[in-house]
Amino acid sequence: MGSTNTFSPDPSSPLFVHSSDIPGISLVPAPFSSTGFGGWRRKMIVALSAKNKIAFVDGTCLRPATIGAEQKLWDKCNNMVISSLTTSLSPEIAESVQYSETAQSIWVQLQTRYGTANRTKIIELKREVAYTSQGALDIASYFNKLKRLGDELGVICTNHGQRCTCTAKFGILEEDEENKLFQFSWG
Repeated sequence: MGSTNTFSPDPSSPLFVHSSDIPGISLVPAPFSSTGFGGWRRKMIVALSAKNKIAFVDGTCLRPATIGAEQKLWDKCNNMVISSLTTSLSPEIAESVQYSETAQSIWVQLQTRYGTANRTKIIELKREVAYTSQGALDIASYFNKLKRLGDELGVICTNHGQRCTCTAKFGILEEDEENKLFQFSWG
């Protein structure tokens, strides 16, 4: 009897397929439909990381060069991640990436199209922060709204305090927190 060429990945490998890895299941509660990319992206990173499949979108799990069982398993996992990504997008956006060969290609296209910070988006967010007041919101809802806006700004804006390595870093970060506290108190 001849031996079959099989490949059985370690459970810690991105190539390991768990019984809960089902194509066509959305990994996020609401599909991305061109607004709120930062939040959608973060939820997808968490979900893909939890499933140990983030390597398919960040490019660290490359397709094996040799034809065989490992390459077939990579194709299967890549297609499963593509299915999860496209199911987590609005039909219009999913249609725009449907012919992509890899999950990484879809991820890069989405990042380029929706994740690139542009001045208009930054101005819109800063304006929304400036004009947000508690109004009829309870304190928790008001705080959550300001926190979400601040987090979204933090994702798309360059925060010099985070990159700074000089002795002024602490002061820059402290001032940023004071500004957030002032905005919260003012509303």
